[in-house]
Amino acid sequence: MKRKIRRTWPAILCCCFLSLHAHGVLPPVVVLEDAGIEDNRWSVTASTGYTEYQNMYHNDGHSVIARMAVAAELLATTQSSFGIEFGVQNGRSMRLGIPHGTLDVLGGVVRTTVKPMLDLLITANSNPVTESLLYTQVKGGIAYRRWQIASYLIDNKSELAGEVQAGFGYPITEVTSLNLLYQGVFGAAPKIRANPSMESWRLSNIPVQHGLLLGFSIIV
Repeated sequence: MKRKIRRTWPAILCCCFLSLHAHGVLPPVVVLEDAGIEDNRWSVTASTGYTEYQNMYHNDGHSVIARMAVAAELLATTQSSFGIEFGVQNGRSMRLGIPHGTLDVLGGVVRTTVKPMLDLLITANSNPVTESLLYTQVKGGIAYRRWQIASYLIDNKSELAGEVQAGFGYPITEVTSLNLLYQGVFGAAPKIRANPSMESWRLSNIPVQHGLLLGFSIIV
């Protein structure tokens, strides 16, 4: 008889608990959920587009570009997310636009090559309109550029420059999206100046760069 009671008392208590809860005697059960803390999400973005290097010879500064980037989402809220991105972008061979007087000294048009650019950007995505899938995207950071000059008279040039990207994104699936971004890389008009030895010349700046990027992103 004692064994039967021991076996049935848990079922009796459970029935009593459910009965009290149904009549409102006990408070509602609260289910604790994760507060939205997730592992960092990694994504890869492949982009192509058009850019213009200013102060180049004729139309040499107009170029098709390709960019590959890896990004990590570090912080996410209900309507925004923030992260960091590392990217590489192809370069361009072009002729430098310089005054005719300097051309005569250098012996003709100067051919140059902008090496592939590396950048490190802070990213911010925001969806201010809850009902819309379209979201805004802003990136800002630094870019490393190297300008190689095909003339022994002019020294090569390397520098860090500010970079900004801004535009819109649209999700295709839960893990893929498209984005259209303006890209600006800060710089200044390149000026050729003679070194103190007068045996070589140097470029004071790498030109400003403006362009548009159409990208495809996938969360990995």
